[in-house]
Amino acid sequence: MHFDSELILELWLRSRGIQTEEWGSSGAKTVANLWHEYEQGEITFRDDPPTRVVRVVQIILRCETTVLYELAQEFGDGRIRRRQQPPSEKIVAGESQFVAAERCLREELGLDPRQIQLLGSTAEGMENLAESPSYPGLRTHYTIYKVEAMVEGLPEADFWRENEVAAEGDPVKRHLWGWRGSS
Repeated sequence: MHFDSELILELWLRSRGIQTEEWGSSGAKTVANLWHEYEQGEITFRDDPPTRVVRVVQIILRCETTVLYELAQEFGDGRIRRRQQPPSEKIVAGESQFVAAERCLREELGLDPRQIQLLGSTAEGMENLAESPSYPGLRTHYTIYKVEAMVEGLPEADFWRENEVAAEGDPVKRHLWGWRGSS
């Protein structure tokens, strides 16, 4: 699937029965956010049924018996979306899971590459088909790669970090991070 504009993408979604009117509220992102993901090479689409296709890297950072999780996201309008997932990043077309993992740790946690030691990765991604909380009604096919890493310099207590690399229109203002027991 190829789209030349945000409007064409939105018309395609609506023609396939995806209701986008409520996007941009209650923790959902907007069609403009979806278009940005597409333009950046972070996602592709399949047509029948309409499906967003995403490759994601999750970074497992351990500190003794705990793992770092993104606990919540705060939107610019003050809404809070609970998360409870490891640091994660969409893998851009042509990018390896290791490059995406390092980019994630730089962008999301403000780490310098000298503070990061990537230890290993799952060879094949885990497949998952679900409805994305970011785009209600739109199926998303996730391929998730896990990368183990060690880092230095993160706080021991829960901490907020501003979304300094947010693209224009990105609703996420900041992220809450914390160490929790590994499952």
